[in-house]
Amino acid sequence: MIYGIYLIIMEIEIFYMLPWQRNNNKWFPDWIYYDIPVTEIRKLINAIDNEQTVFNYPPIISEKLRKLVVLTNEEEQNNKLEKQIEQTKDEFTKQNVELKQHIKEELTKQNVELKQQMERIMKYIGIEQDNENEEEQDNKEQDNKEEQDNELEQIEQTKEELPRQNVSLKQQMDKLSQQMENIMELLKKN
Repeated sequence: MIYGIYLIIMEIEIFYMLPWQRNNNKWFPDWIYYDIPVTEIRKLINAIDNEQTVFNYPPIISEKLRKLVVLTNEEEQNNKLEKQIEQTKDEFTKQNVELKQHIKEELTKQNVELKQQMERIMKYIGIEQDNENEEEQDNKEQDNKEEQDNELEQIEQTKEELPRQNVSLKQQMDKLSQQMENIMELLKKN
């Protein structure tokens, strides 16, 4: 639309000129060249794209000019982003491996404790009591019952603690995976 207005004004001005004036290439060249540094062009294009400049009519920037000016800058940014992505991937894989090792260690410790407690319980159940003294038998039975009750309580406590610890470890893993996804999305946006 703006270009059309300029053409109309140009035609009117050319209409009132003499033929030798109209055909003068110094006055009306086919191409007009401007000498401007690339950094200035980048600044202007960024200002226009971010609407930080005020014009009566919006300027038209060709795609060829955008490609010529922005190519070098985009390559540098892409290289930086690729390096950042690789660094974050390495960090997250290290954290992931450490968490897996920690979880395995905790689970093996808990399994060993449970096995020991089960062996104790099995020993207490399998012990034959002497019939020499009834009082000693009663005392031993009471002691065994108390120890078995204690062992059973410990087993129940460890059974209750295992799911809690597993849930907390799963939550930590979920948080890490969510952070990884957020970083990947941010990097994709950039």
